[in-house]
Amino acid sequence: MFSVPSTNSDMQEDEDVQEVFISGLPKKLVLGKRKGTKPVDNYFASRTTPRAQPGLKSVFQSKERVRQADMAIARFLYDNCIPFNVVNSMYYQMMIDAVAAAGPGYKGPSYHAVRVPLLRDNKKEVQLLVESQRRHRVEVGCTLMADGWTDTRHRSLINFLVYCPRRMVFVKSVDASDIVKNTRNLFKLFDEVVIWVGPKNIVHMVTDNASNYVSVG
Repeated sequence: MFSVPSTNSDMQEDEDVQEVFISGLPKKLVLGKRKGTKPVDNYFASRTTPRAQPGLKSVFQSKERVRQADMAIARFLYDNCIPFNVVNSMYYQMMIDAVAAAGPGYKGPSYHAVRVPLLRDNKKEVQLLVESQRRHRVEVGCTLMADGWTDTRHRSLINFLVYCPRRMVFVKSVDASDIVKNTRNLFKLFDEVVIWVGPKNIVHMVTDNASNYVSVG
């Protein structure tokens, strides 16, 4: 007979498979733990990973946090008598997204910040927007519009707006309650706005169909 020398790999396999003799029982093979194996948990995503399936507890907690946020917003509106239609503002969701992006430690602006620096910064943004519209209407022209209406306090107001293909811009609102709305006085109001917009830039004028407005046009 020939004897084959054992190699290191054979010795390793002999260590992995051992014969165990138990009194009164037949031989039983016990597989040893092989080196390099990974725990079973490594093949499953943890509950804390972003794409892991959320647990039932975390789902209820998430819904409760959303409800608490909704209640806080609603309570703010109720306490300050803010009209409900503010939620239809284009800036409503933008505000909420900005607060969420700032993180849990975000503190809202103070009374002074809203009243002075933030108001100043927003005014600058609006002025830049109006200035860009001014350059645009020089190129393509615009329509000057005047809308007369009466508010809840029975004031007679006239809103002046400028429309061009890019967008509509509010110019100003005039309280005409104490002004006799004859042709001469209305002409003075229109003349100020026409000079501000630029007579050469105005292609059309849109006003109320009352005779005094028509005569001004």
